[in-house]
Amino acid sequence: MTINEQQNTMQNDATNAPLEESFDIFLRNHLQQKKIYLQDDNFTAQVMATLPAAKSLSRWQERLIMLVPLLVISILVLSQQSLLAFLIRSWVLLSVISVENLFKITLEASIVILMGASYWLAKQYRWL
Repeated sequence: MTINEQQNTMQNDATNAPLEESFDIFLRNHLQQKKIYLQDDNFTAQVMATLPAAKSLSRWQERLIMLVPLLVISILVLSQQSLLAFLIRSWVLLSVISVENLFKITLEASIVILMGASYWLAKQYRWL
């Protein structure tokens, strides 16, 4: 189907269909067309060749890019909270929990932290 035939088909379909349907028809016809490469006399390849090489960031720069927004957002969120209310809730929670349960929670948290640190260390030395 030539471009003129497609345009005529789109015009005939558009006059018979409401606005939303005519856009759907246009979009379907446009997406079904085979895109022919536009001849640019090697302009694109020349531009790509003159672009500078991509710079790689060091690990500390990558981590800094992640940590700075995290710290800023955390500070903003914490600034909206009442420190006194947090301390009161924490004290009430600790006073309700028995020593045995507090020990269990501390032990479980320590195990999780130790497992996370072990995993990180294994990844650093490529043991995994």
